[in-house]
Amino acid sequence: MITELADFNQNYLDSLPGKEEIVISDKGLYHTIICDGTPAGVVGFIKPKSETQTDWGFVQIIIASEFRGRGLVKIAEDLLAEKYGLKKLLATIKLENIASMKSHKKLGFKILSEEKIMELRTKGLLKENEVRLEKIY
Repeated sequence: MITELADFNQNYLDSLPGKEEIVISDKGLYHTIICDGTPAGVVGFIKPKSETQTDWGFVQIIIASEFRGRGLVKIAEDLLAEKYGLKKLLATIKLENIASMKSHKKLGFKILSEEKIMELRTKGLLKENEVRLEKIY
């Protein structure tokens, strides 16, 4: 299976069920995931607000249903981290999205401490129905 990151295609993203989970930001860098020559999803990350912290970001990913279960989340996120020299990825996942939670944990993401989660919620940076995970490369 040959997987690569191509230029972002908004029309392709718009065609995917669940596309509303991807929030396109002007601070973000996004790519269409190509698997064996066929679009298979979208991956990107939002840079942190601090201009001095450039080696991490908030990952966003959506895989087309026909490509799920092939390990593309790990491949795409690793390609993204390699391409941009990222040392850490953060993921915000809705608590009811059990499949995404399981997938990210399996790939080495860890849930932030309860103390950190509460701090983020208090600051309005994390909703009650969300959890934050991180992966250190």
